[in-house]
Amino acid sequence: MKILKTLITVFAADLLSLFIGLTLAVSSGTFMRIISAVCTFGILICILGSFASKTAKEDAKAIRIGEKKPSFVMPLLMGISASIPALISWLILKFSDIDFYRWHKLINGYFLQIFNFINPNASSAALTENQIWLMLPLSLAPTAVFIIAYYKQRKK
Repeated sequence: MKILKTLITVFAADLLSLFIGLTLAVSSGTFMRIISAVCTFGILICILGSFASKTAKEDAKAIRIGEKKPSFVMPLLMGISASIPALISWLILKFSDIDFYRWHKLINGYFLQIFNFINPNASSAALTENQIWLMLPLSLAPTAVFIIAYYKQRKK
């Protein structure tokens, strides 16, 4: 259930990021694109980080009252599951012959403007091998956000 909640949280962050990113996309100026990139990635950090922090507080409370001891592996699995949509999308982009770049941008709405900085074209054919590899670390960002927020909260 926790993994499903994590995926729903990532999906919610993606939808909100797409709304903000596409709203700000009207302005094609570089400064507005930078602001949009910061805002949409910030949305992912805030929403997913808040969820991870809340989960850590619930786990700490469960330990404190002796209800149950949360699994050590579950936060790691939740963090990894946060990146699964992005990783699957990247794998399809990298290894598929279909024109998937425009869908990759939508699936990873919190990185829409960053992807536009990497390559503004909507076609997979326009991407170079280096550009595709440059997108891989971004796919792991949701995992990093979740795990950092979770364990930072657990230390308190």
